[in-house]
Amino acid sequence: MILEVKNLSKQYSCGFFGLNKINAVNNVSFYIDDGEIFGLIGESGCGKTTITRMIMGLLKPTKGNIIFENENITRLNTKQWRPFRKKIQIVFQNPQMTFNPRRNLYFSCAEPIKIHGLSKDMNEKAMIRHMIERVGITEEQLKKFPHEISGGQAQRLSIARALSLKPRLLVCDEPTSMLDVSVQAHILKLIKEANEKYGVSMLFISHDLEVIQAMCSRIAVMKNGQIIETGYTNEIFNNPKHEYTKKLLSSYIKI
Repeated sequence: MILEVKNLSKQYSCGFFGLNKINAVNNVSFYIDDGEIFGLIGESGCGKTTITRMIMGLLKPTKGNIIFENENITRLNTKQWRPFRKKIQIVFQNPQMTFNPRRNLYFSCAEPIKIHGLSKDMNEKAMIRHMIERVGITEEQLKKFPHEISGGQAQRLSIARALSLKPRLLVCDEPTSMLDVSVQAHILKLIKEANEKYGVSMLFISHDLEVIQAMCSRIAVMKNGQIIETGYTNEIFNNPKHEYTKKLLSSYIKI
């Protein structure tokens, strides 16, 4: 087991004097095994992204714990989080927003390598060349700025950049939702190869049930901040137990 989320909750205060409480995430528990791709599905606003932000240390939970490689990372400060940043990487829904718009793509690729001190051991340019070759990006394209490349190219580059740090866990938050269908297959292939070749464990979030069925060994179904059903992907798709899961899958034609 590489990640365990235990009784995780996130509550926000709103209204006058913060008297009203909203439970964005309520008592959520799940785990991800070593080398597993674990899926999280549910309607927009159900709490999926809030969970990812807590796992990444961008939000502090109201209660509960996040255990990564047998260490409790729930309430680490910025300095304590630093060694875990290399081990836990994320691929966002909108890849072009993750690059510095004022600097070329080479700068954005080199930045994490420099921050984590990896360029001290190897030639920086050689590392970046190896990084982009894996995803079909040329050195000439690295001279461009983020707005000058397509969404598919940006996502390929963001995946390569994340994998260059050799993470143990990759969080994929709707990684193909903003891409054309023709590009999605290539992005999913890159993600699958990272899992199979390098053993990277993954938390995979998507509204696309076809993608979830193809990519994930187990899934959890969320509704209103809670996990209502968890199990092996084929079991849930073929024999859902909860009424909400049945409705969610009712419009989906199985592949």
